Amino acid sequence: MSGAQGRLPMHETLETFLSGSAERLRRAGIASSRLDAEVLLAGVLGVGREELYAHPGRPLSAREAAAGRALIERRARREPVSYLLGRKGFWDLDFFVSPEVLIPRPETEILLERFIQTARSAGTLAPEVLDVGTGSGNIAVVAAREFPESRVIAVDRSPAALAVARENVRRHGVAGRVSLVGSDLFSALAQKEFDFILSNPPYIETEELPGLMPDVVDYEPALALDGGREGLDIYRRLVPGAWSHLKKGGTLILEIGASQARAVVEIINAHGGFQTSHVIQDYSGRDRVIQTTRKAHG
Repeated sequence: MSGAQGRLPMHETLETFLSGSAERLRRAGIASSRLDAEVLLAGVLGVGREELYAHPGRPLSAREAAAGRALIERRARREPVSYLLGRKGFWDLDFFVSPEVLIPRPETEILLERFIQTARSAGTLAPEVLDVGTGSGNIAVVAAREFPESRVIAVDRSPAALAVARENVRRHGVAGRVSLVGSDLFSALAQKEFDFILSNPPYIETEELPGLMPDVVDYEPALALDGGREGLDIYRRLVPGAWSHLKKGGTLILEIGASQARAVVEIINAHGGFQTSHVIQDYSGRDRVIQTTRKAHG
């Protein structure tokens, strides 16, 4: 047999799939088009990205190609890569995520770094910790893993978010030390007090939401983004509630928007029950975290 009749059908290779997919995403306005194509294809194949470069000529099966194309088309509609794959790396862990929870951001690691540094400096090796608005549970899980003798309560008012957090607590082996509670801030906590209260609350101004990237505003939960007209609604409720649920000398650590440090410090100062607040920048030099301590008296 010779000529066209003798040729075997051509299979799409890793490189041809990636080149075509990157161009499709580029046309959709996605700046990280090649990276996203690589991450999604690696996810379909269950390999690391390095494997794609090691074997660029490896043919894709029809099933692999179809699964990859389906993800590329969803990404072209701006669905976040983390939701498409159902996971997001944070700290040194892999977290399950879904559209019910905010995708963990690297900036939130600053909050955890401050918590760990403060607890260790004080010799508090078995802290009682409250994570307010836990979402995926990333803050609660890292706190529990870094302090094996700790006790952590993680609250969220979204049952769907708590289900995601429950899966992450289970998969990272801290189910015996992290309790998940359905609660609007402190409403379900009675009079319990903590050494640390940590929170990454919604802090985006309502009128700014439409201007966010489609990946965020069209897919991530508004409940985890919308901070009200000034972006400060939760802080106004969280600060007095935290004072009531911190032990004397206990520490409150909050993530904030880059332009909110002055306003949040004013909320803390107006309460009168906290010591001097400290503003911590992220690695880009933007204000990211505020840390304060409940006064030992009063």
